[in-house]
Amino acid sequence: MKKTKMTYHDIAKKAGVGIGTVSRYFNDYNISEEAKSKINKVLNETDYVPNFAASNIKKPSKDVYLILPYNNDETANMEIVNGVKSSLTADNINFFIFLSSSESEIYQKDLKYLTMRNPFGIVLLLPKHTSKDLILQIQDIKSTNLIVYNRNIEGVKSVNIDDKEMFKELALKIETDYKNEKVAFIGLNKEDITTGKYRSESFTENIKNNKVQNYLLKQNSFEDVEEIIHKIIKDYNPKIIVSATHTISMYVYGHLMENKIRNNFITTDIGRMGKSQYLTNSDINIFIDYFLIGYQIGNKLLNKEKKMENFFKII
Repeated sequence: MKKTKMTYHDIAKKAGVGIGTVSRYFNDYNISEEAKSKINKVLNETDYVPNFAASNIKKPSKDVYLILPYNNDETANMEIVNGVKSSLTADNINFFIFLSSSESEIYQKDLKYLTMRNPFGIVLLLPKHTSKDLILQIQDIKSTNLIVYNRNIEGVKSVNIDDKEMFKELALKIETDYKNEKVAFIGLNKEDITTGKYRSESFTENIKNNKVQNYLLKQNSFEDVEEIIHKIIKDYNPKIIVSATHTISMYVYGHLMENKIRNNFITTDIGRMGKSQYLTNSDINIFIDYFLIGYQIGNKLLNKEKKMENFFKII
């Protein structure tokens, strides 16, 4: 559907409300539910996008919104947020965090609302399961600067963690340090593109001197690891256990400690710098600098992208 550009005067006339009511609607002031319903009806029927050039009521701002899907498992998000904030503060940009939903349909509505506010830019941390409609909506936004974290969308700027490179380097480190050992790789299945498909395939492709067996889970959960960890140890009996996520690593560590067999295995972990490494006491760690990722997101949004070191290191 072709989008319609209208001024606040046009919206007010179509909705049968005063122009002041339309202004209050877009500036988050309280208006009656009846008036709100009439304005929403006009916006939905016309697939409205703001025509701020034709309206003298609301001018483009220097605001940047970071839209964050609620997910209590994403402990790294606030480090990304702080990195973005640090980068933008130097340019006197107003920075706001908008907490959305992990459901694409609700996220779409929130994104439409933020776009209507005509900000300078929007940083998108997307839901794990992103619908095609949400992708199309993002590609159709031309009124503000967009940048997406860790997802490639055609025509949209992004900053990504290179999952393939991380697990290639992890494999090469294991190849250098160990020979002729059994390796159990516990990860997510190929339905999860980044933390699943990319990590497992890259790791397996770069193991030459050791034997690797993949155990791929449907979900990144303790319950899914619990279902297979006994089988892995009893039937395959690996020397090295590689965990594709921090959640998997934590359960593996707990299981090995509980059964007093931790010292029988070489283990790996992936996560943030700092405290997370002590939760699993792994022999090999991939550390991700999420603050640096956020800082680069801010730089790229301002067209000040700088060449930086890898966002990760293996120790």
